[in-house]
Amino acid sequence: MSRILTFAFSALVISTPALAQTRVMTTHDQTASALKCLLGHNRKDCKFGFVAGANLPAQSWLWWNSNRDYAFGHLVSAAYAGTEPQNAYTTRFLSGQLADVYDVRFAREEFTFYITPPGPDGKIRYLHIRNGTPNDERSRLFVAGPG
Repeated sequence: MSRILTFAFSALVISTPALAQTRVMTTHDQTASALKCLLGHNRKDCKFGFVAGANLPAQSWLWWNSNRDYAFGHLVSAAYAGTEPQNAYTTRFLSGQLADVYDVRFAREEFTFYITPPGPDGKIRYLHIRNGTPNDERSRLFVAGPG
C-alpha cells in the first residue's frame, strides 16, 4: 500500500494561453474527494462508485500493488488544474462531459486525471487518466487522432 505523504490541492498556473481560455477554476470538492480515494487506493471506504467509462481506469488505482509503488515512486503532489468544458479532447475521451483536471506527480511519473462530477446517485461515470502534464493535452489529442 502506498504511503501518501502530501496532498497539495492548489490552483495550478497554466502557461499555455489556449488552455487558459478553455479551463476555468470552479468548485471541485467532489472530484477532489474522488481523486483522494484513487490516490489513497481506498476501494473499501470510498463514497463514490466508479461505473460505466470510469470503472476500468479506476480499477488499477483502487486495486494497487507494490509494483506500482516501485515504478512510480512516492506521491509528490496532486494539484487542481481547472475544470474543462466540452471540447475536442473531452469529446474524444469523456463523451463531451465537463471534467475537473488534476496534475498528479509521483517521484518518477506524472499523470493528468480528468474526473467528471458524480451524478445524483453519487457515481462517477467518466474518468480518463493519461501520462504527462495537463498542458500536454493538445499533443495527446493529435497523437490519438480525432475519432
